[in-house]
Amino acid sequence: MLLDPRAQRIKQKHMFKIYKTEKNRLRVIKKPTADCWIDINSPTEDDLAALRKFKIKIPEEVLISVRDQDEVPKIEQEDKYTFILIQSPIDKPSSEPGEYVVAPIGILYNNKITITITEGRNDVLNYLRTKLRNYAKNKIINTARRPQFIMKLILFSSKIFLRYLKVINQRIYRAQNKLEVSSSDQDIINLMDVGKSLAYFNGALRQNFFVIDKIAKKRNFHVLEDDEELLEDVMDETNQAKETVKIYERLVIDTANTFGTIISNNLNKTVKTLTSITIILMLPTLVASIYGMNVPLPYQNSPFAFVIVSAFIVLSLVLGFVFFFRNKLF
Repeated sequence: MLLDPRAQRIKQKHMFKIYKTEKNRLRVIKKPTADCWIDINSPTEDDLAALRKFKIKIPEEVLISVRDQDEVPKIEQEDKYTFILIQSPIDKPSSEPGEYVVAPIGILYNNKITITITEGRNDVLNYLRTKLRNYAKNKIINTARRPQFIMKLILFSSKIFLRYLKVINQRIYRAQNKLEVSSSDQDIINLMDVGKSLAYFNGALRQNFFVIDKIAKKRNFHVLEDDEELLEDVMDETNQAKETVKIYERLVIDTANTFGTIISNNLNKTVKTLTSITIILMLPTLVASIYGMNVPLPYQNSPFAFVIVSAFIVLSLVLGFVFFFRNKLF
């Protein structure tokens, strides 16, 4: 299934790499062999054609699932492969720290090879590639141990979820600090962006956990003792991330509600103050209106009529202000 002698002369010039662990070192090889890992990013028709020359055909359903950002995590059989799809966190480019989305990672495997497929940037695979470049002697993955490799990929995904959740927590903390000083529309918008990221994380982690639970029921995923420990780590990290998301979602909701309450209270205070000022100004207006009528009025022939009217106006202003101030209506 894997090898075609005619394909051995084909030079690799495509957007995928083929790795294999040999003597505890992860090496890049030119053609697929047993126990290798094929890392494919944003596969083109040329990439797929090149893989077909090695007798490796990626099912169309797999490509559709990987390219759909909202695809639900799952585990199922596709042709001669077992297909696992999980959701992984992605730091949104050109945005403030703490804004994230999720993107799928497709994992195809059989008894000979493991294939990972991603569309565009993927923080989990980038994290793994960086780790592998920085360690001369690879002890992170063993491509021959496919179940362990797959569980480590899921573990890395859960760890990055937790890493990004720490950034989200810092952003929530900053929002709460701003709340103590002032609040603005932009603060609420920023908090909504955080809530959106948490909603993505919540859905992804819940569905990932269902997939992990199905994996745990497969015997070939926990043959050795360290496989059992790794599977427990995967479940623990994913569950921790899932519970952390719930806590942070509650914090965002409470903070947003507090924002809304403060804005509503400030609005009420403003309306109350303006109403009080309007009533106070109405009193001198009433006095001036009365003395502006063309009817006989007290003191109208007095040389001090203007002073008397002005005194009434000032007195009404003072009395109105004292009344509203004592009753705390400002």
